[in-house]
Amino acid sequence: MFDHSSTLKHPDSFLRLALRGALYGALAFAVLAAGYAAVAVPVFGGSLAYANRANGRLHEALIGAAVLSICSGPFAIVLGILPGMALGALCGLAVGLLAAPYRHRLTRRGAALIGLLVAIPVVVAGNLILGPDYLAPVSGVANYRLYLFWVGGPSALILLGLPAVGWALFQQFDSPPRA
Repeated sequence: MFDHSSTLKHPDSFLRLALRGALYGALAFAVLAAGYAAVAVPVFGGSLAYANRANGRLHEALIGAAVLSICSGPFAIVLGILPGMALGALCGLAVGLLAAPYRHRLTRRGAALIGLLVAIPVVVAGNLILGPDYLAPVSGVANYRLYLFWVGGPSALILLGLPAVGWALFQQFDSPPRA
């Protein structure tokens, strides 16, 4: 975590690093939430259409899935991207605050580890709070669809996004700017 041979010289103050962590967190989570909405909603709609294929109306179900994917944009912004930005800003601030005391000695790998250490309690808390509401008491993989859509997918993105925020906080600033 503290490798003196590959230490990155970081000119930023404590507060600037913490605020940049909040900004990077908000940006990363907004991008991840937008990408998740762009992929997960059509996949979820397609799986609903596939589940209703036995009714003999697969064509109508596929059209409904396409319309769901198109019309879900405003809901994705309100239910996914904006809350993702807020959570990303808070988590990025936490990564920045935890990394800032070590800013002169911390490597990018160490900062990514701090991001992961912030992500794990956030994911565990989210799964404990939201997870039971989306798990059906009936067995079968199909009963986990709502849990995977609302909790599982975002949890995986948090576990990927916060280490990336920590990694991005400690870029090499002493290299010359690119022309």
